[in-house]
Amino acid sequence: MTSTTRITVEPIPPERAGEVSAIAFPLFREVYKDTESEVVEAFLQKTQTPESIAEQIRSGTVYLFIHYDGETAGYLAYEFDDEGLRLSKLYLLPAFRGKGIGRYLLGYAEEIAREKGSEMIHLEVNEVNPHAIEFYRRQGFVPAERIDYRRMVMRKRLS
Repeated sequence: MTSTTRITVEPIPPERAGEVSAIAFPLFREVYKDTESEVVEAFLQKTQTPESIAEQIRSGTVYLFIHYDGETAGYLAYEFDDEGLRLSKLYLLPAFRGKGIGRYLLGYAEEIAREKGSEMIHLEVNEVNPHAIEFYRRQGFVPAERIDYRRMVMRKRLS
């Protein structure tokens, strides 16, 4: 486990994908409560079932549990592509928001990207999640392009 005083990250092997899925389903439903439930459920069934997460891990996506004072606080997922580090997921349970964990995790992701020689971190954010958009902006991410009517890409160039 990698750690700071109160925050630790723990790599998730494919065999523990069910634990991620058990967190993901209620988290997504809470975060996207203002999105049509059919859209949220379709996304969950496509990308956050134990089988889907295990396959993503086997294909190179890194999933990490986030712990705060020993309690599971959420999870993070990333992979590398032609642009650099693609932050795929960063979700925290409600009780752990506002504690600096997200800021720490973005710094952690930047460190990993730099170690691999990447000059860019990018992510997709749902436009119905204004709190996430503002958080990423405060961390130096800028909107890049719209993917569809709901999602946009944000990027941060690493110096």
